[in-house]
Amino acid sequence: MPLTVAAVCGCGLMAGLFFVFSVAVMRALGALPPEKGMAAMQSINVSILNPIFLIVFMGTALLCAALLVMALLNWQAPAARY
Repeated sequence: MPLTVAAVCGCGLMAGLFFVFSVAVMRALGALPPEKGMAAMQSINVSILNPIFLIVFMGTALLCAALLVMALLNWQAPAARY
């Protein structure tokens, strides 16, 4: 159960990041002149590469994969299909 909660929280964090990026950041970048928009995007790309983002991004994917394997190995359990 704690792994499932951690995976759900990670998925929520990543979904929020992608949502805010597509709704707000991309619109703001689109309003800038091309040179400034490109410089801002490059700055975002540099600043997002940090340990916290890596843990949430990769950790969520690994947790979801581990939960899938655990569910498949224990398919007869009532909760495995959920």
